[in-house]
Amino acid sequence: MSRSEKAHEKDAPKPLPAGEQEAEPQSFRRLWPELKPFRAMMALCASLTIAQSFFGFLPPFVLGDIVNRLQRGEAIQTLTYLALIVGLACAQAGLGYALAIAMSTLGQRFLLHMREKMTAHMQSLPLAYFEKNQTGKLVSNVINDANTVQQLITGNLTTMIGDFVQLLLVIVVLFTINVPMALIGLSIAPIYIFSFRRFYRPLQETSDEIRAKRDTMFGQMQEKLTGIQTVKGFGQERWEARSFMSTTRELMGLNVHQGALGGGLWTVADALCGVATGLVLWYCGRLCLQGKMQAGTLVMFLLYAVTYVYGPIVRFLVVLDPIARSQAALARIFRTLDTVNQVIDRPGSLPMPKIRGDVRFEDVWFEYEKGQPVLKGISFVANPGEMIALVGFSGSGKTTLASLLLRHYDPTSGRITIDGIDLRDTQLLSFRSQVGVVAQESILFNATIRENIRYGRLKATDEEVEQAAQAASIHEAIVAMPAGYDTKIGEDGIKLSVGEKQRMAIARALLADPRILILDEATSSLDSQTEALLQAALDNLMEGRTSFVIAHRLSTIVKADKIFVMEQGIITESGPHRELINNHGLYERLYREQFRVALQATA
Repeated sequence: MSRSEKAHEKDAPKPLPAGEQEAEPQSFRRLWPELKPFRAMMALCASLTIAQSFFGFLPPFVLGDIVNRLQRGEAIQTLTYLALIVGLACAQAGLGYALAIAMSTLGQRFLLHMREKMTAHMQSLPLAYFEKNQTGKLVSNVINDANTVQQLITGNLTTMIGDFVQLLLVIVVLFTINVPMALIGLSIAPIYIFSFRRFYRPLQETSDEIRAKRDTMFGQMQEKLTGIQTVKGFGQERWEARSFMSTTRELMGLNVHQGALGGGLWTVADALCGVATGLVLWYCGRLCLQGKMQAGTLVMFLLYAVTYVYGPIVRFLVVLDPIARSQAALARIFRTLDTVNQVIDRPGSLPMPKIRGDVRFEDVWFEYEKGQPVLKGISFVANPGEMIALVGFSGSGKTTLASLLLRHYDPTSGRITIDGIDLRDTQLLSFRSQVGVVAQESILFNATIRENIRYGRLKATDEEVEQAAQAASIHEAIVAMPAGYDTKIGEDGIKLSVGEKQRMAIARALLADPRILILDEATSSLDSQTEALLQAALDNLMEGRTSFVIAHRLSTIVKADKIFVMEQGIITESGPHRELINNHGLYERLYREQFRVALQATA
């Protein structure tokens, strides 16, 4: 296959290999640039955290001083100490309140930023990306993964910063009080680090498995709820419930395993802290009995050690699982953001002028998988205003051809031009805004009928919306509903019949007033009476526009200017209806077969 479009192929960016994940350090390192807009707020949160930690660090010193004075029999200014303790508590509480507000603001702003970025990026990705990924997993990526990272930033990192500051301060104080005591108090650190390294990797791997299983569960639930009519139609409710519960049980097992690992690490750390506390009490108790240490110093040392050394060590276990989950969430977020859209505006591309409708396929080849061409050397011309019909068995390449015309994909080689302009040389949105599509399965949104039709042209007036509905033969059915055009139709138009949904989609296309029209089995879901009413509206819609009609019902395309018969990615026949009927080829056989079936149905 000798092809000519090498420049276009060189311009196409290379996508990230499927399934590639970022290593943990790289994921967290890549998070830092995303936090750049919020660094001032992060600095404020860090300052409040440090200040709160400092004020929380002082009470043990005050209590130790009180005990030492009492032991020496000195008078104590009770009100002074009381005011000092209450003042420290109030200062710490006030700083905590301010920190909570600051962290909440930071978290919600970051969450908004990431969700906006991910949603915008997903919207820019080609159709192929959504064909390869379950909708439930994509929703989980935007909602749950972003929320996991937000919780790490606003909750766990604050705890870690505060504990780190307090740990540094307390180590200095402990060594100042008594070096041997400090060494004994910190003696558990090497053992703790060893146990941490032993448990962390299994915990991280289990967290990854849990997340993958949870994504699968979300995907299954979304898929089955979307297809609930099919599930109920075949009476498979029990089977689907068992299938879902099987996945849920697997997830439960992973969570139990994760809990056992976390519990093991927690138990080891707690035991080590208890051992260290016992060693400190044994050593310091001897010093107190020998008169080499005051009781208040022992109290202060124990408070600092237990609260500010052992406490942070144990609390770090609390954030261990969120850190592991955040690493996995970040890897998925950046994998999504790294997904490259190969169908993009080329540098220097210009907006598409008003389309006249001259469409040309010039030796177009296309393959979804390398080495397996779906379209093979397609060449034809559609003049402005012509109706082009595409006919053939399923899998012959009709819908793929329409997808290339919409530029959901770019040809592997060859080119497609509109009014002499290569589609890859024009801005995508300016082109698609002049193209209308009515698919075989029309997608409607959980909004009012008026909003669904107006989706074709958001600035359309109510009168224009109703005119489009009348042209699509759906107006009378709409006004018969209790709320008329303000009726909420439910998710994917579940409250409407299939025929009503299809006519609403056609009304939406009518309202868009496209220059090029693509009808992919647009009338296949309609009964004969409704189809007859709608055909006149479609004839008016196609008047003066270049139209591409994919149809199995050949009776709907007998007026087409050109009919292309496709077999295995090749156009094998072309011409108007009468000419093809006389060719005695595939088209004639298909037409006779449908005609015979129609006669049998009316007999």
